[in-house]
Amino acid sequence: MPTYDATIKALKAGAKSMTVNAAVKNIESWEATLEKLEVSGVKTVIKDLESLKKHLQKPEIDGGAVHKLIAKLGKETVTIAGRTEGKNAEKVKALGEALSGAAEDEEKAA
Repeated sequence: MPTYDATIKALKAGAKSMTVNAAVKNIESWEATLEKLEVSGVKTVIKDLESLKKHLQKPEIDGGAVHKLIAKLGKETVTIAGRTEGKNAEKVKALGEALSGAAEDEEKAA
């Protein structure tokens, strides 16, 4: 199971602070967790996570495509958090906000 706090901390440190292998491992962990949720919109997030993983594993990473996916995932994750019940709803929302923040930071740096 992914660790919300560890993922949020890594995103706040900068999306580029993670190695590709660490990012892919984290993405796969999130995919496994999300597959268990029965929330509207979760399949789109899983699809986008799969796309992000593929982009990260290419020999030449398309920074623009990765940036767009991270921004989209941030919005989608916050939306899902609003539909999620239980103790993890706030953590999911914080993750979405961290994704959006990472995308904004990358945009400012560009």
